[in-house]
Amino acid sequence: MSQQTITLRQTDNVVPAQTGHWQNMWLGVGLVGVVLAIVGFVMSPEQLLRGYLIGFMFWLGLSMGCLGLLMVQYLSGGFWGLAIRSTLEAGSRGLLLMAVLFLPILFGRNQLYAWMTNPALTEHNSWYLHVGGFGGWIARAIIYFALWISFQTVLYNRGKRLYEPLSGPLPFFQGFSGLGAVVYSLTISFAAVDWVMSLDPHWGSTIYGLIFIAGQGLSALAFCVVILTLLTRVSPYREIIKPTQFHDLGKLMLAFVMLFAYFSFSQWLIIWAGNLPEEIGFFLNRIHGGWGVVALIIILFHFALPFCLLLSRERKRAGSRLIGVAILLMCMRVVDIYWYVVPNFAHERGHFYLSIWYVVPVIAIGGLWLGFFFYNFRQRPLLPLYDPQIPNFLHQGSGHGH
Repeated sequence: MSQQTITLRQTDNVVPAQTGHWQNMWLGVGLVGVVLAIVGFVMSPEQLLRGYLIGFMFWLGLSMGCLGLLMVQYLSGGFWGLAIRSTLEAGSRGLLLMAVLFLPILFGRNQLYAWMTNPALTEHNSWYLHVGGFGGWIARAIIYFALWISFQTVLYNRGKRLYEPLSGPLPFFQGFSGLGAVVYSLTISFAAVDWVMSLDPHWGSTIYGLIFIAGQGLSALAFCVVILTLLTRVSPYREIIKPTQFHDLGKLMLAFVMLFAYFSFSQWLIIWAGNLPEEIGFFLNRIHGGWGVVALIIILFHFALPFCLLLSRERKRAGSRLIGVAILLMCMRVVDIYWYVVPNFAHERGHFYLSIWYVVPVIAIGGLWLGFFFYNFRQRPLLPLYDPQIPNFLHQGSGHGH
């Protein structure tokens, strides 16, 4: 390691003091949100639980997206991930919190999933949609979180060695990350089926999991752009982060925007081509009674507008201009999950409905998640200065791997 890198580590490679204030601020927001959510549960438990599911899936997706991108960065060895490594690690730690926050869904499952109290709804797929026993809904949830937290913990603990002088051989990341990427893809696909798609036990989609995977990667990239932009306002990120780093993240965001749109369009195309009554009901319930406006908003602001904005090279190279697109995409992820969840229920099926209790849990979980994120973010230096790629990253300012 060069002397320049060691000097940077000793004097500058520290988390800005502002993050402590951000941690307390968001924790306060989360606690206020929890109080309001309790009020909402007393007043309208069914609506509160639906909003809670929306918020849970969004913030879980952000944690999973960070874990997935962390594994992809270790696999690819690209420079694009070095500047956001600490963000991805702290974000993936959110899985520990999300495991705890799954409990309201576990205990409120009978009010969310009609098939749990009406076995007739699962007459043809009861082999999968059952609650108890080995391989049941509850057991699968335990397995998902056990696997996710295990992979995250191993990567987090191994990654710690890249923030301090190396002793012994470099930790082996690629093979473990490759296995983790496969497990991640499979488990999140099953989890999306269990927790969202099974809200309508008569409908199914073979591309459902891929839509959620693409959405998680997109929201995690957008979140990293927001954090990186905020950090470039202070040293050392102001001097270290070059336009090429933002350019690479912007290109990845553009790729994920197109991937998400491709998967979503493919689902519509397959259902349209099949023209089967048990399948087309999914879209009929989401384009009638005002839901079509929501669908149009998703098309315009989750794909069309971000796609056009991210074509600009100048926009992708400036965090101050890219952050607006990133925030828009994160907001639209919430809208998209809302569009997937709410029309499954009888009262809202084919009739647009928006309740304040659909919004409060998103803010409550988000405040707790962000408070926990900044707590974990402050536990490590900004950059993994003892990663073998760091000297070239610092000296060249390039956003590409070898």
